[in-house]
Amino acid sequence: MMERSDGGAMQDPSPDWRDATITDLLDEQVRRRPDAVALRFDGQDMTYMDLDRRAELLARHLRDLGVRTEAAVGVFFERSFEMVIALVAILKAGGAYVPLHQNEPPDRFRYMLEQAGCRVVLTHDALVDRIPKIDGTVVNLDHEPATTPGAEPVDGAISPDNLAYICYTSGSTGMPKGVAVRHRGVVRLVQDGDYASLTENETFLQLCSLRFDPSAFEIWGALLNGARLVVYRPGTPALHELADFLEAERITTLWMTTGLLHRMVDGYLDRLGGLRQFLGGGEALSPVLINRLHRTYPDLLVVNGYGPTEDTCFTSCHVVSEEVGDTVPIGRAVTDTRLYVLDERLRPVPDGEWGLLYTSGSGLARGYVGRPGLTAERFVADPFVPGERMYAIGDLVRRVEGGVLEFRGRLDDQVKVDGYRIELGEIQAVLAGQPEVNEAVVVVREGLTPGRKILVAFVVPVSGTEGLVPKLRVALHRKLPRYMHPAAIIEMEALPETLGNKIDRKSLPALEQLPRDVDADYEAPRTPLEALLADLLTDALAVQDIGVHDDFFELGGSSLVAMDLLAHVREVFNADVPAGEFFAGATVAGLAELIGEFAPHADAAEPQSWMSAKSGSVR
Repeated sequence: MMERSDGGAMQDPSPDWRDATITDLLDEQVRRRPDAVALRFDGQDMTYMDLDRRAELLARHLRDLGVRTEAAVGVFFERSFEMVIALVAILKAGGAYVPLHQNEPPDRFRYMLEQAGCRVVLTHDALVDRIPKIDGTVVNLDHEPATTPGAEPVDGAISPDNLAYICYTSGSTGMPKGVAVRHRGVVRLVQDGDYASLTENETFLQLCSLRFDPSAFEIWGALLNGARLVVYRPGTPALHELADFLEAERITTLWMTTGLLHRMVDGYLDRLGGLRQFLGGGEALSPVLINRLHRTYPDLLVVNGYGPTEDTCFTSCHVVSEEVGDTVPIGRAVTDTRLYVLDERLRPVPDGEWGLLYTSGSGLARGYVGRPGLTAERFVADPFVPGERMYAIGDLVRRVEGGVLEFRGRLDDQVKVDGYRIELGEIQAVLAGQPEVNEAVVVVREGLTPGRKILVAFVVPVSGTEGLVPKLRVALHRKLPRYMHPAAIIEMEALPETLGNKIDRKSLPALEQLPRDVDADYEAPRTPLEALLADLLTDALAVQDIGVHDDFFELGGSSLVAMDLLAHVREVFNADVPAGEFFAGATVAGLAELIGEFAPHADAAEPQSWMSAKSGSVR
């Protein structure tokens, strides 16, 4: 047996595990279970044999287009059969997939394609018109090219150390950085795992966006173990829609971001009885809610999964076997992973003392695409295993009783907001790069809205600049995805400084509410229903003077807050407003119209009958 850094035993991976690629293990499942259901989407099933056949045809076409070993191929899909087929085909052809998202601004979209070296992008009808002009080939899988099946399977000539995917995360320099993940890391994630039961008897839900690495756990955790993968329909679900789906599709293994897990446990605990395994991560889990979940379903395997993209999704996991205390630990190292808690001179710190966390093992990514300097800075020599590397995660942790790790926070400007990993420096670089701005700083504020973190930017304009905030909003839209937009941009004459002439973040103004800085004329609520909805949004977003045409997302809203809002609307008005329809016109006026459609008598009701809504503000 191998020794884990926390003192426990680590499973010895089998020789087959060490030598396998993603496609090797998938081929094995196709041979063993050709007629078993691999995928389910929109009420339709696809067997392992059918998945393999369709992926083989596309892989041949990719080879015809010049895709060879480690060629980066863009994937731009809504959740669908085609999305999964594309991933399998790219790997069969020897390439590595690069997930792209429909909310990526065009400049960022192009940057990722060019930086990764993508010459081919796969997509489908739903998104093909959103692809900016690129120097490459766009393949629309809803109109697949005629390809003649070959006598022999496509041989991508890959090894476990070849690239499987490139996942872009926020970067401190103003542009995202691409993490190059190997087949070995993905296989280590879903084979011989001691944190969950990954077998052919499970039914996984695929809900996570491909641009986030837990999607690798969902997809390959299912398909490389002969399980069934149920792909959720496109769009963000309302909470009650998701609860219905879990029960209807008999989902047994589920991963969720911390925020979504909290909302499901808090509002739909009675709907989770069909689960066998419930994994969460991204931010600190609530001990209160986790204990409630554990007491309600003592046989449910509840797992706190922790780890950066650079270590292929999970670095450590904590299985909740008893009630937790003030915090939920991040646990022990997963299979074939070494964890070190070190001081600034890379010396181990004693158990119980805080130190910086480093990870080593087969889960490590190769590094950052096209960024050798940053790779050398963050992936350093492992002083305890000659010839190996370790990754400096940047988190402060300590090892406590039983060898488990507790998480305290970060030492740099990287933050997690609504489950998204964000480098504050990337937002600051966009703001400070505008000619109307002298200085900019972005901070995370907590407490303005219950249990929620928000981004707030403070900027010093060039003398004489007018209408600055709307101009900055336009720049943010062009450069950054919506989840990186500050909820408010505050103009200041000067930023406070420390004695060392650095920005003093602790001295930035405190805010009880955020100013309304959207680029729209204010229009007051016109009906009692609109007045109540404006009040609900004020509570949810901590923004002053919300007008009926102000965009929910421009005010700092997120998909998670929208879920809370729609759950509250459902409770108050008995109106099941679909999340997708709200997102299409996310304003007070738009929501009032939807309530009128789904609960026709709401606007005529007495306002007093809604007053309970104000006492239960949106979380």
